[in-house]
Amino acid sequence: MAKLDPVEIKQLLKEPIISTITTMRPDGTPHMTPVWHLVRGDKILVGVEEKSVKARNVRENPTVALCVAANESPQRWALVNGTAKLTHHEVTDVVTEVSMHYVRGEEEGKAYVEKVLRELDFVLLEITATNIVGFDGLD
Repeated sequence: MAKLDPVEIKQLLKEPIISTITTMRPDGTPHMTPVWHLVRGDKILVGVEEKSVKARNVRENPTVALCVAANESPQRWALVNGTAKLTHHEVTDVVTEVSMHYVRGEEEGKAYVEKVLRELDFVLLEITATNIVGFDGLD
């Protein structure tokens, strides 16, 4: 399996692929969940509920990992290790942008955004990568 170069990794991270985020519980065990993510500049943003386990874990320990694996063969994948901080900065804009990125069609995306912003109290996990690796999925 060959490593992806930085440009290939960035392209993969920008695709609307459901990723898996890992945060650390206070007892040191990992907590993994599927999430939507968005790349903005050198940060990766994940919208989560303010009272979620992910947000609670990051408040206690900012260490996170995000794994993104392509949905087609060969399965390119990337692993981002880093630290996260919680922020409300531009949360509505980011939730809207990431929803439009993942939900097919503008009409469906807008309806989804309106619903989730009404029902959920979002905060952003702003991830700063400390290490990123990616592989092409070929033997």
